[in-house]
Amino acid sequence: MNNYVPQRPRTAIALTAAALTAITIGLFVVAPAKFDAANTAGRMTLAIAKKAAPTEVSISPGRIDVVGVREPDIASAQPERSVVTPLAVR
Repeated sequence: MNNYVPQRPRTAIALTAAALTAITIGLFVVAPAKFDAANTAGRMTLAIAKKAAPTEVSISPGRIDVVGVREPDIASAQPERSVVTPLAVR
């Protein structure tokens, strides 16, 4: 005989898990973003004022040659067809 198992404990655990997930995301993602947004205005203007000059870069050699070699018709070579015999049906 099957025993009846009430669903209330499972529902309560599921709701608790969802609430703890929301609290965790709020504490570790949303709250730091809001606190950091208030302090960003002063740092951004300072970063723009201290903009670095572009750096001169030279690439040596100025050109790279890539050479590929393959055997002719290797990619389109088809294997010889072999006759496949079906298995006997039991």
